[in-house]
Amino acid sequence: METCDILVIGDGIAGCMAALAANAQGANVLVIEKAPKDVPHSNTAFSGGSFRRTSQVYPAEKFYQDMISLSGGRADPELTKIMVEKSRQARDWLTALGVPWTSKSRDPGAADQVDGQGKALAEILRRAVAARNIKIHHETEAYGLILESERIRGARVKTAAGNSEIRSQAVILAAGGFQANPEMVTRYLGPGGNHLVLRGSPYNTGDGIRMALEVGAKIDWMDDFHGGLIHYGYKQHLEEGAMAGMRSMKKYEVGILVNQQGSRFVDEGEYPSDKTYAKFGKLVALTQPGGVAYVIFDSATKETINPDYTGPDRGPIEAGSIRELATKLEIDPGALEHTVTAYNDSIQGEKCPSLRPPKTNFACRIEEAPFCAYKVTGGLTFTFGGLWTNTKGQVLDSGRKPIPALYAAGEITTGIFYGNYAGGSSLPRCAVYGRIAGESAAEYIRP
Repeated sequence: METCDILVIGDGIAGCMAALAANAQGANVLVIEKAPKDVPHSNTAFSGGSFRRTSQVYPAEKFYQDMISLSGGRADPELTKIMVEKSRQARDWLTALGVPWTSKSRDPGAADQVDGQGKALAEILRRAVAARNIKIHHETEAYGLILESERIRGARVKTAAGNSEIRSQAVILAAGGFQANPEMVTRYLGPGGNHLVLRGSPYNTGDGIRMALEVGAKIDWMDDFHGGLIHYGYKQHLEEGAMAGMRSMKKYEVGILVNQQGSRFVDEGEYPSDKTYAKFGKLVALTQPGGVAYVIFDSATKETINPDYTGPDRGPIEAGSIRELATKLEIDPGALEHTVTAYNDSIQGEKCPSLRPPKTNFACRIEEAPFCAYKVTGGLTFTFGGLWTNTKGQVLDSGRKPIPALYAAGEITTGIFYGNYAGGSSLPRCAVYGRIAGESAAEYIRP
């Protein structure tokens, strides 16, 4: 049996920030991670490294309103406010740890980009943990929390040597969501979940959520997730052994999205693509026949749309006419031709107010051959549902009361994202609440 003051489960950005924060308060911290050390793991390593934060051109009020609006008003105001207000400070924390930044983000005014993306970020964070003599035990899987006298006292773990216990005065859960657990995905997201292409860590299988449920934790919003509209070739590329990642199509809003019947089904211009890629990927995979759709455009916008994919059959698929393009896509030629004609005829400026669904921005006529298409589907990055926590990172029970000595941070938690997603907002959420959870746990165990 091993002992420590604070046990952190998961070594992604939330877990590492929690460990560093607790260690800085004088706590003896141990981090465990079920994945092997030498393979990409945690969603941090799979991320694009975009980090949304406040700035002079992107004030807290705008950031906050974006989060509330994109969640359909469901985001918890207090949890969201803290994330927004501490986002710039969180970026500074990472800079102090040695994280380098570039300006190559989707929206430079609202986000910074880690040089080297998520893989570099994960490596820097783990080096920072090691530099402070905080141990990380890899290939150590937590399978149950130890609850004694109504307080969490550690976790039961599995290793190659067998089962054992790690005793601690507090536990911080930072093990991610359940996106890599097919049973949980179809149970909570529905049967269409089997169309989704996993873009994140294959080790995020909902273990932390299950363990917390067993000790009375409250979960919510389990029917929603962050994904992305991705090139269909990406699915085959992953099946052939390529590493997953969180790259999504960009700038597709100048085209139209149609399904296998040749019909539009979304307002492609509702927002710029950095604020719709998650929503549209979800709609395609869960609601459209076969879990696929097609971005249709022409030669005038060919260089604008970016599939952000370099694997086999990158495309685009091209043809001399809309009818020929439909034949190549195995769509009824008459149906696609009707859709494109109706779209072109309805354009007023950059809007199509008479269409159903309308196109509220970025409308461009599709009339210059060659006509082009990308086949797309939905990717699954992380799940929005999970554990309810308060602003101190404490895990709440079904009565919204803190479970003593149990904390959580990162993608295992809920309360901020729902319905849609602003690109680059998960990393600051994980960093901010990882640090809060670490500081809160250290304060809790302090004599």
